[in-house]
Parts: sequence; C-alpha cells; structure tokens
Amino acid sequence: METERGSYPGTPTTRAAGDPSTTEQSGAVGRAVETGVERAGVLVKDAVDKTREKVAEYRDKGVEQVSKDVAEYTRSQPVPALLIAAGIGLVLGMLFGVGRR
Repeated sequence: METERGSYPGTPTTRAAGDPSTTEQSGAVGRAVETGVERAGVLVKDAVDKTREKVAEYRDKGVEQVSKDVAEYTRSQPVPALLIAAGIGLVLGMLFGVGRR
C-alpha cells in the first residue's frame, strides 16, 4: 500500500530477512521474552514457597487454625471467597457427575 510519500500509517512494511533492523527487532523480542519468562519463574517460585510455608503451618497448627483463617478471609474478602467456593463446587460436581453418565 504505497502512496506518493510512502506506506500508509499502521501498515506493516516488508523487510528482507537479512536486514539489520529486522535482526535487531528479533533480538529485542527474544530478550523481552527471556525477561518475561525469568520474571514468571521468580513469581511461581515465590508462590510455591509461600504455599509450602502455609501448608507446613497448617500441618503444625491443625484444622482449628485453618478454620479460623478461612473465616477471617471470608469476612474480609466475601466476593473472592464466594467465587472460590463456587469454583470448587463446580469442579467437584463435574468430578462426581462423570460417574453417573
């Protein structure tokens, strides 16, 4: 889509595979992807570590502590708690409903 001045705004321009600007762009994209993957890995590792700590804490303190924490969370965050409960109910219903068909 060429005009007298060049291509229309917003239309991609084609470049040759060996074009230095294409190589630079692909390198920048590759670095951005690597950075994103590294950040995701750190976040997942942190989440796993926190989960392990909570599981160990609940194992030590027992069902009573879990019950208190669930009640506290439900009072402070009612909508997310309701959505979590609905999701768990849906998954359990699907699991137990599969045997009936």
